[in-house]
Amino acid sequence: MEARYYTLSISLHRFADSYQVELSHSDPASQAQVAPLRGGAALDPAVLLGLQGNAASYGRTLAEQLFSDRDVKQRFVQVETAAQASGASLRLSLVIDPSAQELQALRWELLRHPESGATLTTSETLLLSRFMVSRDFRPIKLRARSELTAVIAVAAPPAASLQQRGLAAVDFAGEVSRVRAALAGVQVRTLGGPGDPFTLGRLIDVLRGGVDILYLVSHGMFGRSTNTPALILQNEAGEATVVKGEELALQIGELQKAPRLVVLASCQSAGDGLQVEASQRSSVQATLAARLADAGVPAVLAMQGFITMVTVERMLPVFFSELLRDGQIDRALAVARGKVREREDAWMPALFTRLSAGRLWYTPGFSGEKSKEVWRRLVKPVQGGKVVPILGPRLLEAVHGDSHDTAQSLARANRFPFAAHEWDDLPRVTEYMSVKESRYNVVRAYQDQLLSDLIEQHRGWLPAAELPPATNKPKLGKLLALVGDRQREDNPTDPYRILAELPASVYMTANFDPLLERALKANKREPQQVLTRWRYQKAPQSAAEQTIAEPSVKAPLVYHAFGAFGPGSDEGLVLTEDDYFDYLIHTSAARLTPPEVESALVDNSLLFLGFRLTDWHFRVLFRLMMNLPGRERLKQYCHVAVQLDPDMQSMADVEGAKAYLAEYFGKEANIDIYWGSAEEFLGALRAELAAAGSLTAEPAGKEAEDEWNF
Repeated sequence: MEARYYTLSISLHRFADSYQVELSHSDPASQAQVAPLRGGAALDPAVLLGLQGNAASYGRTLAEQLFSDRDVKQRFVQVETAAQASGASLRLSLVIDPSAQELQALRWELLRHPESGATLTTSETLLLSRFMVSRDFRPIKLRARSELTAVIAVAAPPAASLQQRGLAAVDFAGEVSRVRAALAGVQVRTLGGPGDPFTLGRLIDVLRGGVDILYLVSHGMFGRSTNTPALILQNEAGEATVVKGEELALQIGELQKAPRLVVLASCQSAGDGLQVEASQRSSVQATLAARLADAGVPAVLAMQGFITMVTVERMLPVFFSELLRDGQIDRALAVARGKVREREDAWMPALFTRLSAGRLWYTPGFSGEKSKEVWRRLVKPVQGGKVVPILGPRLLEAVHGDSHDTAQSLARANRFPFAAHEWDDLPRVTEYMSVKESRYNVVRAYQDQLLSDLIEQHRGWLPAAELPPATNKPKLGKLLALVGDRQREDNPTDPYRILAELPASVYMTANFDPLLERALKANKREPQQVLTRWRYQKAPQSAAEQTIAEPSVKAPLVYHAFGAFGPGSDEGLVLTEDDYFDYLIHTSAARLTPPEVESALVDNSLLFLGFRLTDWHFRVLFRLMMNLPGRERLKQYCHVAVQLDPDMQSMADVEGAKAYLAEYFGKEANIDIYWGSAEEFLGALRAELAAAGSLTAEPAGKEAEDEWNF
């Protein structure tokens, strides 16, 4: 059974010469909101500074100062007791407001229980992390454990180069071997070592390909003149060079996909060298961690001060091994810290995170113990061809990236004036663009952004003749075809490859591209593309006026519910907010959905693939479907909606959100939720069908490119 967590947020603010603490919590079993509690906190960094030589005294004094308000202390104990009574663990999230950044230098990892005096940071039932506020609004997408990748980057300049700065040599081989062993089963790449200097440029090149875990080993320091954190990396010749922390954070923030977890491991120094006073030493990586979080890194494990190599060698392998158990970063750190609790520097590792749920990866599948039953009920209709796959925009992430990233790029380019959290709403951004530009220009700008994203993502292998500077006008359609073909050929679990194998007679897609049709043709099938007829100069063409051949497995109907790219069809795209409203009105009033599609949608098992519940694509389609004649027949079939496990960046209660999704889908149409990606679900479905001997796979091939002329 998956562990349950109460969450208790402790927020600290500065008001003039005093501090205020605010406690707020959530119960995973309740949707009720409890009002936060505010009180004073008698924090005195000067007093704590004098106790740094005694960890126990420091931790007890810090607790006395933090919980000096009786009501605050009582609320803490009440929440802890409630968590224990319900069999849940308590996730303690420390939030330090920008007004009180000096409190980041305190040794919060030494904090003790306000009543028992027990250490808080070595227990698996009470997990402490520092929650970081970030200006980066990109969604944090969890990954399946099987997909995790890691980079071990070790800056090991020649010993003489380090000695000039009063720094000890770095054990490259030892660092790599320890972490690689702990990350068994994860795809690992190394950077650094003899003949492979660890430069900032090379690190960014490696991260650009997409990395989940970055384990970075280097000496850390503060710049004397700027009082900013810096790392000792290498130049092209392999010699030691200083890289400002803000430059590292800036370049990581510019990546399309930042690492999900960065572990900053400091080696013990042989002397002070260019290091600053001890009071500032603990802030080097804490400050860098804050910069990385602000740049979009969801979680950073940083070492405060000069942690000894003995502690690192004993602690980090345990941390990574525990992390691979359940993906809970804060729990893994608590276990690892417990292994070295007797060491004086056990407090130094600190977790800075934007992951309120503390989770790095997930295990795909159906919730609970009903997985086998759902598969049994689903495979039967799919075997008989009684299935309609419904495709959403997330299926295109491997082709040209996330539609939310596309929206943000368009928002930046067009100076979108609204709040930053709205920048990833593509219909809203394109609606703004349509007010300032002609529709033709908006569609071209959208296609140009897709083209730019596609080239950026696949430049390494795309033919040079199809790219600038060889051509001034690269074709989106041509490049989509090349990418789609390559992915089907190279990846046995490519979603379109598996979709083309399903014995479906009707497919429905909310996407504008013909990747599905191309995959079907490659599988020796003859798809019939049908576009929505909702928007024309004259009255919209009704479903009865459209000539459509009888769909079959050999010649399936592919219905583009929101239009498709192609010559003369741009005006039929449903792209802006107004488009969605008008589409919903026209389609409902004039019954524009072809009868072949209507009947299929109410008399088959439905597979929703590649949607977010909050997407306009999904909301409009789902409401239309729930109002079709004969929709009561949906209860006779098993349906599946594939949803990525929700993260906590934009949700106050992830378990509550999952429960809501399950209730919403189940109540409306008997829909089970598969938690994972469309690729993971289709791979699992293919395995179930293969076991039943009912796939229609053919060797992947290439087809004519008439439909790709855009």
